[in-house]
Amino acid sequence: PFTSPDSTVSPGNGHLQGPTSDLVVTSQSAVVGGAFSLGPLVSNIEMVPLSEELIPGFKRLNALLLPIAYPQSFYAETMTEPHHSITLMALWHHAPSNTESSTTTMEKPRLIGAIRCRILPSANLYISTIGVLSPYRSYGIAIHLLSKIIAKASREHGVKCVTAHVWEANEEGLEWYKKRGFEIIGKEDGYYRKLKPSGAVQVRKWIRVGDLLGN
Repeated sequence: PFTSPDSTVSPGNGHLQGPTSDLVVTSQSAVVGGAFSLGPLVSNIEMVPLSEELIPGFKRLNALLLPIAYPQSFYAETMTEPHHSITLMALWHHAPSNTESSTTTMEKPRLIGAIRCRILPSANLYISTIGVLSPYRSYGIAIHLLSKIIAKASREHGVKCVTAHVWEANEEGLEWYKKRGFEIIGKEDGYYRKLKPSGAVQVRKWIRVGDLLGN
């Protein structure tokens, strides 16, 4: 995945300004009738809000997945509203998270995935970052993260669509979005100033009732 912090990207136009989002994940979830079709989430995975305790892990996750470092201001902003309420972490427990052994084991859960969004004008939920560590990309974690944030942002902020920027060379990431009902709405040359090629593809998905079910 490739994601750039605010300070390293040229701003987009319209309502797609802000940090950039890119993704390389695979999962078994798909889109049926324009809405997300979610498979069951394995019981080892727990999704929790970002806390001060998890920020170091969130930084390490981004350092592993992203080619450009995020400034400290990004994480400080993430802990403020409305950003914090539309940020979600995925933890992997060595024992299923709903069992007693998961709370008594000496091993702490591992932060394996995360999504961080922001609210833009025109009821737009913008994906700033989303990513999952490679060994865990077959569990549908990314789409579960996205689905939960869409449902929450719809309830609390009345968002109507989800948007993101995808690095033009990231064909796998762009395909991930397409398979989940996103459409290409434009391209910005020079969006990723520190990457070559530097263009970004803009994608958007209108939120449907089916996307909110089960959350």
